[in-house]
Amino acid sequence: MHKNRVGRWAKAKPRAPKKGESSWAYFARVYGSITWILHGRADEGLSMFYCGNVTGGGWSCLEIDSDSDYPIEDLVENTGNEELEDLFVFHGGAHHGRAFAFDPREVSSAGEQAIIPFDDNLTRLPRRVKPERIVPFGDWLYKRVVALTKVAERNLRELS
Repeated sequence: MHKNRVGRWAKAKPRAPKKGESSWAYFARVYGSITWILHGRADEGLSMFYCGNVTGGGWSCLEIDSDSDYPIEDLVENTGNEELEDLFVFHGGAHHGRAFAFDPREVSSAGEQAIIPFDDNLTRLPRRVKPERIVPFGDWLYKRVVALTKVAERNLRELS
């Protein structure tokens, strides 16, 4: 069912980004998705949510999918706010208030879009982020992974 995504990272080799390629476009081209599933006491202290890109689901603290299947048109219809239709939800957890989306209203000189918190109850867009203050997706992901890893490693050490 998930043949195109499961293990794709194992074959991926870091490459130089293409000219003008944003860190998100690079991630999407090279890796495509990432899902981190933890269980039991290993996930204590992490913001977990039920993820949908694995067969049978699972509890995740990180679920990124470059082929987002979030039905943004349903949110637009439910809220009546057409400004929401350009959001691209790239991180799972929308039903738990733990998702993230790209806000394309402003774009940095490197082609990066602002990353905003997202959930199913979003009714209006947050303030615009100035292009020079936009954090590249790659930096955002790195900081997020480091923070999650610290907690998970501490939990795993305590289990052994």
